[in-house]
Amino acid sequence: MTEVNPVSVDKCKTFDSKKWLVYGKSLKGAIHSRSGYSNQDSIQWKQSDVSNTIIMSIADGHGSDMHFRSKVGAQFAVKTAVETLFELFHNQPLEINNVSQVKDIIRYSIPRLLVHNWMDRVQNHVEKHPFSKNEIDLILKNKGPLLLKKIINNPKIAYGSTLLTAVITKNYFIFFQLGDGNILIVDNDKNVRNMFSTRNNDLDEKPSIESIIHTESLCMDDSWLEFKTGIFDFHALEPKLILLSTDGYYNSFNNTSGFLKIGLDYLALLEGLGYSYLSQNLYNILRQTSIEGSGDDITLGFMYHI
Repeated sequence: MTEVNPVSVDKCKTFDSKKWLVYGKSLKGAIHSRSGYSNQDSIQWKQSDVSNTIIMSIADGHGSDMHFRSKVGAQFAVKTAVETLFELFHNQPLEINNVSQVKDIIRYSIPRLLVHNWMDRVQNHVEKHPFSKNEIDLILKNKGPLLLKKIINNPKIAYGSTLLTAVITKNYFIFFQLGDGNILIVDNDKNVRNMFSTRNNDLDEKPSIESIIHTESLCMDDSWLEFKTGIFDFHALEPKLILLSTDGYYNSFNNTSGFLKIGLDYLALLEGLGYSYLSQNLYNILRQTSIEGSGDDITLGFMYHI
């Protein structure tokens, strides 16, 4: 799915990345803390005042028996996204003179490049760190010989992860999402938009358990075809705050409307108490949310336009 709002650069308001404050935090969930399981989420971002470019990416490793290296897979995912997209939009800027002319690049070429680069990292890691006897024995015990053979023949399964990324350039906002998680946009009029969601007008219906479990993943064959993408000019969004979160945050609320309210809550904190306060207290906010909510790992990144 590609969401496009075509506009020529000469009609588009440009922005200064120095006017964006960027921060994020990843927290091991309450359930994982009690069980001794490690945080499967990851977050990374990079900002350049020279080219007015900001890249932020979060990922959620699946963390199941089958995806026993998903923590590493999530780390590779965010590192790959930030480095690949920074190369495209900063080091060798991809010029976008008309959105409609590059929508196929955004929809197909970039996701394919992201998956390819992630796969390279996974393959290198497997070569340097072959599956251990303990890992193989656990899969054999918990999943059986057929699944073990499948993973041995297709090691990327062990590294399965989601991936959400936001790109701010001097002229456009670009978003990529594979799998669960949320990208929220709060505009200047304090409207909250849930990017790629079909549930903006169905605020009190939670997704089914099946849709939570069976998420798209980087480890799927042809996963680049499953990316949701969007490209917007400033006037199409007029964002004041952009939030990226893994699904542990969304699943901590009883309904969608409760979750969407965090957009206004974080904007109020930033406008009332400031960036320093939020960055210093974000860990505790997420920790309390996990304890009172899903108990899952929670990652939140924000980009605030001052």
